[in-house]
Amino acid sequence: MIRVKDPKKSVEFYKFLGLNQIQQLDFPDNKFSLYFLAYNGPHSLQGDRHWTDRNAVLELTHNHGTENDPNYSITNGNTEPHRGYGHIAISVDNIEAACQRLEDAGHVFQKKLTEGRMKHIAFVKDPDGYWVEIIKRQDESISTTTDPASYRLNHTMLRVKDAEASLKYYQEVMGMKLVRTIENKEAGFNLYFLGYPASNPQAAEGARNPVAEWEGLLELTWNYGTEKQEGKVYHNGNDEPQGFGHICVSVDDLNAACERFESLNVNWKKRLTDGRMKNVAFVLDPDGYWIEVIQNEALKRTSNW
Repeated sequence: MIRVKDPKKSVEFYKFLGLNQIQQLDFPDNKFSLYFLAYNGPHSLQGDRHWTDRNAVLELTHNHGTENDPNYSITNGNTEPHRGYGHIAISVDNIEAACQRLEDAGHVFQKKLTEGRMKHIAFVKDPDGYWVEIIKRQDESISTTTDPASYRLNHTMLRVKDAEASLKYYQEVMGMKLVRTIENKEAGFNLYFLGYPASNPQAAEGARNPVAEWEGLLELTWNYGTEKQEGKVYHNGNDEPQGFGHICVSVDDLNAACERFESLNVNWKKRLTDGRMKNVAFVLDPDGYWIEVIQNEALKRTSNW
């Protein structure tokens, strides 16, 4: 989940990247709306499944009135002293053609393919300045064109202070599997990709590097030495100034999952019994990032949303 200033502009941008709006929840009394986007066409991994039963959904949160507030802006998680959340990443069929299409449409790049040392990735900015990484799928077509309907919402990147503590948490508490590690010793950082492989069987079949084919991965970026720093290192996006909100995990049985989290002595932001919304909970990871926990409605119908 990321907060946006103007949902019309943001939804239009992400639709240009091939995403479809699959749900909208309005809370007029609380003056905010939620927009949920995912890849939904015949070339997508998950077709028209319920929005709680997917590997990769982008949630845009709009607080009513911000679109007309000249002083409203977000922090994108990549500027000091509020670094934390880094980006989402979309894997594409033809990265040169995909980037050219974005450039031709007038979208601003943080990093073009031809810039910097890494010539195989690019970063485009959304209307609020959030970074969207563009990477190539390993079965990249030899075609010179690009089809946004074939893209994947591949991963969300978060910077973490202590790689060992975060890997332990996401594997042992959240049940994820470590599916890829990239060490960049010369540059002083490592990348760890975690996910739920059992929920990505289609993507894994026949792919040379199935990780690029998957959706809904979590990328943890660890910069060497941060684990030795005193106190909090990264901004969680929910303290002021705000931007990124949370990642979300849907579970087979919400009550049982929360009981399990309780037995593991997790740090809670919101228990199921807290507040007015009794169908969502929030736990905190070792860096204070929020993780929303919801019911997978395809497995057990509990909410009419």
